[in-house]
Amino acid sequence: MEQKDLQRIKQQFSIIGNSAQLNRDIEIAVQVALTDLSVLITGESGVGKELITNAIHNLSSRKDKPFIKVHCAALSETLLESELFGHEKGSFTGAANRKRGRFELANGGTIFLDEIGEINQNVQIKILRVLQEKQFERVGGEETLSVD
Repeated sequence: MEQKDLQRIKQQFSIIGNSAQLNRDIEIAVQVALTDLSVLITGESGVGKELITNAIHNLSSRKDKPFIKVHCAALSETLLESELFGHEKGSFTGAANRKRGRFELANGGTIFLDEIGEINQNVQIKILRVLQEKQFERVGGEETLSVD
């Protein structure tokens, strides 16, 4: 990728830095944006994973669709399940109505699951099913929903 293209992308997405590794990461982000693959972005807190994710979404064919961000570690296991997968009316105390989850809201777009490594393994397994099979059930639900 030409230097002027790298600089344009950095400026467009507020990415600061000029290391060889950062430039390579941006080149990879541009390549990934041209696919429909699920992507795992790793790195310490504060290194810019969300900025790279934002660039991937906005450079992709999904740019006009929802971009949903979830900070997974900030939510308890039960609340996280309800936030990600939604829930049916009456599925637990306080569930007065059906609620669509973040996967359903992001359908056709992008979902960014921040700090996914910090959450309970049982929830990670349910997320893996959505990534692999593109299907899930709302909490307390019996209907299998499909998402992209």
